[in-house]
Amino acid sequence: MRPFALPVVTLICSLLFTGAAAAEACQQIRAGLDIGSGSTKIAVARVDVCQHRIEKMLYQDQRAVPYNDALSAASDNRLSPAIIHQGEVALRQLVNNAQRYHPQRISGVATAVFRRASNGPAVVAALASQTRTQLTVISQQQEAKLGFLSAKAALNDPTLRDDQLLVWDIGGGSMQMTAWRQQQGQPVADIYQGKLASVTLKNFILTVLKNTPDAASPNPISSWRQSVLRFVGLFARNDVSPEIMQDVARRRVIGIGGVHGFSIRNQLAGKPQHYSLATLSALAKQQVWKGDSELTGDYRATDVSNLLLVEGYMRALKIDEVTIVNASLIQGVLLQ
Repeated sequence: MRPFALPVVTLICSLLFTGAAAAEACQQIRAGLDIGSGSTKIAVARVDVCQHRIEKMLYQDQRAVPYNDALSAASDNRLSPAIIHQGEVALRQLVNNAQRYHPQRISGVATAVFRRASNGPAVVAALASQTRTQLTVISQQQEAKLGFLSAKAALNDPTLRDDQLLVWDIGGGSMQMTAWRQQQGQPVADIYQGKLASVTLKNFILTVLKNTPDAASPNPISSWRQSVLRFVGLFARNDVSPEIMQDVARRRVIGIGGVHGFSIRNQLAGKPQHYSLATLSALAKQQVWKGDSELTGDYRATDVSNLLLVEGYMRALKIDEVTIVNASLIQGVLLQ
């Protein structure tokens, strides 16, 4: 070997080692939690914290926990010991499963029901302590921005600009629509913070339309379909801002959260990544005649009313098509 070759080889090896070490330093295994009004979700992923990118999902799961129903039934606006215990059991199961991947961090957010319950923050603090996780109750505006970040991460398309998208997130107790635009050279978020959501519409049908507040489910909704659609449409037209309505007209609408990604998608034939208003409406006309015994899953009490909720908003806001993205708030939690 020539005299100068050894130093060159040594330098190359050193550079390769340094690059590999830097890449390894950028990678973390993280677990994210989304504790919503009707379900608790978890995901574990390998995250490139330097490039702000989720490299690979390693584990995802969820448990139905009807926090919102429990709060609606409470006379003192407090989450009961029974539902807190149910939530703790579900969270502990999910966290224990996630520990198999040895995450360096387990953090998460709690949303609408914990904002409304008088003991919501205390419940979340206790859950965090019992499961040794980092949990925070976030505002609806924070929820909307986190949802947008999650959708962008799940789409994984660097060519997409923020101003091409409107992200529509529906959960058990709240609904968000988020669109970013430039104003005087600065990014500004148009955010719709809606209170009509999966469980709230179900409860409206039970208490106002059917006058059966103690029933577990509004199914079959049957001939009440048109009344539900009229209510949802009127609510949407009066509640959604003109800015969001303008954004909807010229952007691709991305549906995330449990209602779009789980409830709606699982009821559509073939579980597609897109659905049109016409397809959704045809499905809803069939499903409204089904009772609970003809439906399946932990969320059948809200599955059919979810179809009417989304159909009513799509009609009111003139949304022709929704692209479903498998995202909740977790992707954003993992990246933060």
